[in-house]
Amino acid sequence: MKKTNRLHLFHPFLLLLGWLALGAAPALAGDPPAEILIRRGAVADHELPPQAARGSGIAGDLNAAALSALRLRLDLADGRVLVAERQRELRDARRGEAWVGAFQHAPGSLLVLSRWQGAVTGFFHEGADVYEIAPGRGGRHLLYRVDESRLPPVGPLQFPPPDAFAGDDGGTVPDATATAGGDGIVQDLLVLYTPAARTRYQSSGGVESRIVSAIAAANQAYANSGLALSLNLVHMAETQYVETGDMSQALSALRQNGDGVMDEAHALRDQYGADLVALVDEDGNYCGIGYVMTSVSTSFAGYAFSVTASNCLSGQTLAHEVGHNQGNMHNREDSSNAGAYPYSYGYRRCVTDGTGFRTVMSYSCTGAPRVNYFANPNVYYNGYATGISYELDPANSAEAARSMGNTAATVAAFRQGAATEVPVAPSALAATPVSAARVDLQWSDNSSTETGFIVERSGNGVDYSQIAALGANVTGYSDNGVTALTNYWYRVRAWNSVGNSAPSNVATVTTPDLPPAAPANVTAAVAGAQVTVGWSDLSGNETRFEIGRESYNSKNRRWSSMTVVGTAAANATSWVESPASGTYRYSVRAVNGGGSSAWVGPSAAVTVAGSGGGKGRNK
Repeated sequence: MKKTNRLHLFHPFLLLLGWLALGAAPALAGDPPAEILIRRGAVADHELPPQAARGSGIAGDLNAAALSALRLRLDLADGRVLVAERQRELRDARRGEAWVGAFQHAPGSLLVLSRWQGAVTGFFHEGADVYEIAPGRGGRHLLYRVDESRLPPVGPLQFPPPDAFAGDDGGTVPDATATAGGDGIVQDLLVLYTPAARTRYQSSGGVESRIVSAIAAANQAYANSGLALSLNLVHMAETQYVETGDMSQALSALRQNGDGVMDEAHALRDQYGADLVALVDEDGNYCGIGYVMTSVSTSFAGYAFSVTASNCLSGQTLAHEVGHNQGNMHNREDSSNAGAYPYSYGYRRCVTDGTGFRTVMSYSCTGAPRVNYFANPNVYYNGYATGISYELDPANSAEAARSMGNTAATVAAFRQGAATEVPVAPSALAATPVSAARVDLQWSDNSSTETGFIVERSGNGVDYSQIAALGANVTGYSDNGVTALTNYWYRVRAWNSVGNSAPSNVATVTTPDLPPAAPANVTAAVAGAQVTVGWSDLSGNETRFEIGRESYNSKNRRWSSMTVVGTAAANATSWVESPASGTYRYSVRAVNGGGSSAWVGPSAAVTVAGSGGGKGRNK
């Protein structure tokens, strides 16, 4: 099937990289932001990567809860504190999760964090500055500003030879555009990376996590620019290419097939139905390079290749180079000819009064930090249009977003998806209430062609909403978004590029009550042969109290292990027993169907001299 108007299929990677909202609640003003790095400290410049600005780094322990927070706090080396609010998130049970947001009072700003196989990386744009978050030494994470003067320049424009498409019967696909309000168009992307790029980032998953963040940023730029367009990461893999120092040579080797160099790129492209192919490498002469589609045709599929340097991923270079494949040129001042259309240009506002900016496809100029937009005269940044209308000023027009909307369906038709039918539905769905705040789901995977699973939940058994998108071969999920004493209905679907399966059976569950609060002020008093244990009841939902007792052995001068010797009814505040002669101390805990409180005690020791042996009772 055509890969147009497929956004409604809810691909897990598409949800991750296209940034559809997935249960992300709006941040509340009263919620304290979670610190990304805790136990922070200074870091020596020699521990920072080469692209880092000297004196800009700090090191800290990664806050494991950060990717679940609604707001994040970043403490910079210069003492400034930034707070970002989450816009969208996704959790992928197989390999990763991601968080995307923007800074308070800064429209168009960007913060992306991604976790892939345990490695967490990210980047954010703050004014004219780009910062990166990456693993450092000893399990610590680094936060530092990128010194763009330490990065290589963007590479020269690359075009297919004039006779590349002679006699080719390729054509455009004019039946869909990626304009705002449509269902959306999906362009499948294959990303390869070199051994040198993997080695650069120390931990397993480091370069992959950076790639995920870069694609997330690209998709957020599409959304910011009014485009219903998404890159869908269909596969990532390492290629055994060894850099020569010339990125142009890498691009040529990536495109060519049958020469024994990166030929696997073409096999993987066919296997996964990738429209676009990108390489991430360590060639140091350019930040990125890619072929420009100047004639809108599926014949360009053989040139839909780009290369990005790994240290340039945080600067939107991957989106820039893929943008060339999509038909875009640079800003007019740095472009000698047109792209796919007369208006296929980036836009920049080069002023020094603080209102300057440049869009993703534009080269730098004084006073113009890169912003997360493609040129669109109908979209504004800080009160200024991000492009120039072709109808109003054709000679200076800059409408890269419009151009991408027009070419989107053609690019999405470079390759067809591998699947030919929807997957078989999962079955045997079972839901288990683990606690008042967690329900565990298990199901049987009956398909061999699924790309992933969609988990749906209902509060009334009729209206379902998606709560998770998971990878292939996953057969379980923990829902940590439930509340106590509530009924829930669950179902699961399998999906692939063709569509969604029928739903599984419905599993219904009622969450238990919250565990009761622990009692306080446990005491023990002796009257004759009786011991009265007392406490303060601090819970309103216990069903009983349990009383534990320890005995003192005077021979070895040790206390025994505690054993439960009695129970008291809900709301009780004392309990009486007549034990055998000996020395004892007591503890108490509250209990209900949701669990038990912590034990409180022990009480002060008491000694009983009576005959004992009587049963305990409420007093």
